[in-house]
Amino acid sequence: MNIIRRGGTSTWCLCISLIVTEIHSSMALSSFTPRPTVVTHTIQQQQQSTTKTKLLPMTTTRRSVLFAPFLATAALTVPCSKGHAFDNALPEAQKYADKPKRRGTPPKDLGLSTRTTEGENDTMKQLGLRTCDGNPNCFSTTGDYLLEDRVQRGVDSYINPWKPPADESSSTSFATLIQLVKAYEPGQGGIDGGGFTVVKESPSYLYCQFESLKKGYIDDVEFASSPNGNAVFVRSASRVGVSDFGVNAIRLNSLAKGLRKRGWVIDEITPESHRDYWMTSDDAREATFDADRRVL
Repeated sequence: MNIIRRGGTSTWCLCISLIVTEIHSSMALSSFTPRPTVVTHTIQQQQQSTTKTKLLPMTTTRRSVLFAPFLATAALTVPCSKGHAFDNALPEAQKYADKPKRRGTPPKDLGLSTRTTEGENDTMKQLGLRTCDGNPNCFSTTGDYLLEDRVQRGVDSYINPWKPPADESSSTSFATLIQLVKAYEPGQGGIDGGGFTVVKESPSYLYCQFESLKKGYIDDVEFASSPNGNAVFVRSASRVGVSDFGVNAIRLNSLAKGLRKRGWVIDEITPESHRDYWMTSDDAREATFDADRRVL
């Protein structure tokens, strides 16, 4: 295996840290003690404020399926570059300024667009942000209607749209959201030490990029006002890797907490609402050599 492959003017670096994570994740699997055979799942359904409970099997086979992507990426290569973090990064980011950064490739289909998902009975088309691909490193308000359809792709990444105060206009509510996002503090919760930047902003759409402290991983975060103005669509996703160590949930929960104080109705992302996501995040933290990620 070539550790470094050159093509044109681009340099591709082997992600050694990913391999270490995968090896340790594999070791963790071999010593895993099976959980009870039957576990209760809370099924999130779009456009509903209530939840239904359904019993789904949880075995070591299911867990192995969830971790298969970790093992499959042992030979993964991603573009590496050098550069500085965003202007509002923590001062500590200067220590890693000359280190290779793994920012990944920006998605090409961001923004509001017609998305195809599975409805309760039929395939449906709806205006929304991009869906997630099933890896435990993404959340989106666009997804299949039923949990059993969503978990066929991997972990459940669907979240309900955020609800602004009913007595506010959509423009006022979205302006509040923009103000709160711009006031976000890099480094809170131990994440986003590389800072963030606003890439695109309008009265009804906001697109930001958040950067990790050491390796420059970029997460793409979007907010869009729904056509009728009574909800906000949300998406937060990592470009590189499989597990995000809980970063996207920590970020969204932090922003949601500030908006709840202003009268918004937003579901918190918890181990009860997204069990598989948090389970893989916990196991990834246990397996990593990065002391900062272990305490997220």
